[in-house]
Amino acid sequence: MLACNWKIIWNTERDCLNKIFDINTTKNADLIVIQREFPSKKTSEILSILLKLDIPIIYDIDDLLLDVQPSHERFFYYKKISPYIKWVIKEVDLVTVSTISLKNELTPHTNRPILVNQNLVNYNLFFNTARPRGDKFNILISGTSTHQNDWTIIREPILEILKSYNDQVRIIFFGDTIKDFIRHKSVNIVKFEPNYNTYAAQLKSLNINIALTPLINNKFNQCKSNIKWLEYSAAGIPGVYSDIAPYNSCIIDKKNGLLAQNNPESWFFAIANLLNNQEKANEIIKNAQKEVLEKYSITNCADKYLLSIQNKLGHKKSVRNFSQTPPKYTFLSSVYSITDRILRVFYKF
Repeated sequence: MLACNWKIIWNTERDCLNKIFDINTTKNADLIVIQREFPSKKTSEILSILLKLDIPIIYDIDDLLLDVQPSHERFFYYKKISPYIKWVIKEVDLVTVSTISLKNELTPHTNRPILVNQNLVNYNLFFNTARPRGDKFNILISGTSTHQNDWTIIREPILEILKSYNDQVRIIFFGDTIKDFIRHKSVNIVKFEPNYNTYAAQLKSLNINIALTPLINNKFNQCKSNIKWLEYSAAGIPGVYSDIAPYNSCIIDKKNGLLAQNNPESWFFAIANLLNNQEKANEIIKNAQKEVLEKYSITNCADKYLLSIQNKLGHKKSVRNFSQTPPKYTFLSSVYSITDRILRVFYKF
């Protein structure tokens, strides 16, 4: 939106619930965008007011938060807020998602239009050239603790790579870490940077040769977007990705990335392929950067992105029946909340 000269007013951020929400600022808006986890018991009163305003409202979501896997560390939190998400998507004027799979999963929960707008990347912010060979190959694994189960896919292949290549390889965890690797001599741990601009700069500064993005094949992951391929490609980093929907929909194996089956052998050989073939790695980056710039960059696609939203919303005034009232906070919701707090403490250790 900024690329198309919209003025963005952040009336609230992730930690907004401890701040005052300025409803007067919102009343002057041409468009209201609600994102991801904002719908909850704490925000239900605010949302009720917003939904009664004569201003178009979009709910934007890029993960299947209505069906988080029980193994997810915030499973109970998402169970607690899911009734509020279901309430909101029934009332807003438009729901925007990043993948067709996510649209298909949300469709049974609302009769409101759902628009698929693929994720775009700030190409200039992330752009970097491919890294030349050095004394060590730096292999990146990036993500929060929510990816612990996904990382079980690559635990064995990484150990085998470290054994086979000895001191030639360094594993860099950007964010959380596979527990078995915390004290490994060939592992570096870099604290995750939540600020987007700083994250991009830090990613480019890590001198990464290869990035690994494993995902367990389940409904939640199938609804994810290809954002890591976009960012890594723009940053000049060839990657190995699980051969499932977020990535096999855009990656042609060995052309603009490598796809691996979720078994140790496939991952080991894919990683070794890039380690042993610098020329191939450079070719992959050249192809990937060209495609990302042309098809997925804000520079080339922002106008189309905004136009699709405007076409869906049209120029009519917002009409809502407001037939749905906020969900009641039940005893089960309290159980979810308490369980989530206990597990958050547990996961710190």
